Amino acid sequence: MIGILPIYSNAKDPDSDLVTQPRVFLKSPDYLHLLVKKVIHEHPQVKNQVQAMQVAGLEVLIAQQAYWPTPSISMERVQSQTPDLAYSGSPQVLTFRLQQPLWTGGRLTAQNNKALASQGIESARLNEVQHSLALKTLQAWTEVVSSLLQQKTLEVSLVTQSQLLDKIVRRAEQGLSSRSEVNYSSLRLHQLKQEISNAKHQERQAWIRLKQWVPEAETLSQPFGSDNSRTPQANTSRLAKELVNLSLAQWELEGLANSPLVDRLKNVSQFQLAELAEKRAALQPEMYVRAEHQRGNYGYVNSPPTNRVFVGLSASTGAGLSLGHQLAALQNKHQGTLEEITTAQRAVLEAVQTDYLNVNARHSKATALQFNLESSQEMQAAWERQFINGKKTWIDVMNAARETTQAELAVIENDMAILQSYWRLQIHAYGLLRWATP
Repeated sequence: MIGILPIYSNAKDPDSDLVTQPRVFLKSPDYLHLLVKKVIHEHPQVKNQVQAMQVAGLEVLIAQQAYWPTPSISMERVQSQTPDLAYSGSPQVLTFRLQQPLWTGGRLTAQNNKALASQGIESARLNEVQHSLALKTLQAWTEVVSSLLQQKTLEVSLVTQSQLLDKIVRRAEQGLSSRSEVNYSSLRLHQLKQEISNAKHQERQAWIRLKQWVPEAETLSQPFGSDNSRTPQANTSRLAKELVNLSLAQWELEGLANSPLVDRLKNVSQFQLAELAEKRAALQPEMYVRAEHQRGNYGYVNSPPTNRVFVGLSASTGAGLSLGHQLAALQNKHQGTLEEITTAQRAVLEAVQTDYLNVNARHSKATALQFNLESSQEMQAAWERQFINGKKTWIDVMNAARETTQAELAVIENDMAILQSYWRLQIHAYGLLRWATP
C-alpha cells in the first residue's frame, strides 16, 4: 500500500556518524510525496493565504499608481429661496481636476516599499503555513506506517505463539507438560491479541489525524496496495541518488536561509522601516501641481469655461506632537522585531540540531538493535531445542518469543524515528520545493 524505505538493514556499519557514514534515507515514498503535495496546495489554510497574497499584490499595484496624476470631477447645483448675491450667476458648476505630486519627501517611495514588504510578508506566511502543514502531515504519516508495521510484526508473533500453544497442548495431553504451562501460553496469546487490537486502534487514530490534513488520505492509499491488506512493503526500487552529505553547520546555514518564519520576520522589519520613512516624510511639505477646467460660475452669468493651473504646498504634523511620538513608537516596534528575529533563528537552530542529533543517535542505536534482534531470534530457536532436551523451561521459551517480538518492535520504532527526523531535517533545510513532486 505505502511505498516506504527499508525498515532496517542487516548491514553492520561501525561508524554511525551521519556526516561521514550516513544512513541516508534518500527519497521519501511516493505516497508521502502525494500527501505533502496535496496538503500544501489544497488545504483551506493554504487557499486562504493565497487569497491574502493576491490582495497584497493588488496593494503593490495601488502603491505604484500613486505616482500617476489623480483625476477628479465635481458637479454642484445651488438652489436658493431668496436672492443670494454670492450665487447670482450660473446655478450649476462643473469642475474637472488633475493633480500630480511633484515632491513628497519620500512618502510615495516609502508607501511602495511598504506594499512590497507586505507582499513579502504574505508570501513568507504562505511558506510558513505550508511548512507547518507538511510537518504535521509527516508526523501523522509516520504514525500510520509505524502502527501498520507493528501490526505486521505482532501478527507474525501471533502465528508463532499459536504454534507454541498447539505444541504445549499436545505435550500436556501426552502428560509431558503441566496444565499451568498451557494456561501461561494461552495468557500470552490473549495478551498478544490485545496488543494487536491496540495497534489497530492506534492505526485508526493515526488515520483520523492524517485525514485532518488530507481528507482523502486513506482513499489515496488504496492504489498502492495489493490484496486488501494494509501491510506496507519496503520499496527499494524507488530510491533516488544519495544526497550530498552535510555537516551540522551546513544544515544550520540551510535551515536559517530557508526558514519561512525568519523570512517573514525580516519582511516585517522591512515593512516597519518603510513605515518610519513614511512618517519622516510627513515632517516635510509636499509640493503638487493641479490643473482645473471649470464650466459655469456661481458669481457670473454665462461665464465661459475657465482653465487654471495651481502649484501648492501642503504639510501636517498631526495633532500636537503626535508625529514625533509615532516615530518613537515605530522605532521601538522595529527594535522588538529585530529581537524576535534573533529568537526565531535560535528556534530554527534548535529544531535542526535536535533532528540532526536524533538521526545520528538513532542511527548509532540501529546496529545494536539489529544485533539484538538477530540474537533474540537465534536464542528463541535455541531455547525451543533445549526445552525439548529438558535444559530450558517452557517459561524460558515463551519469554524468548516475547523478547524477539519486542526486539522487532524496537527496530521499527527506532527506524521510524530516523525517517521522521531525517525528513524533518530536509524540510527545515530545503523547504518544500523538492517535496512538491516525487
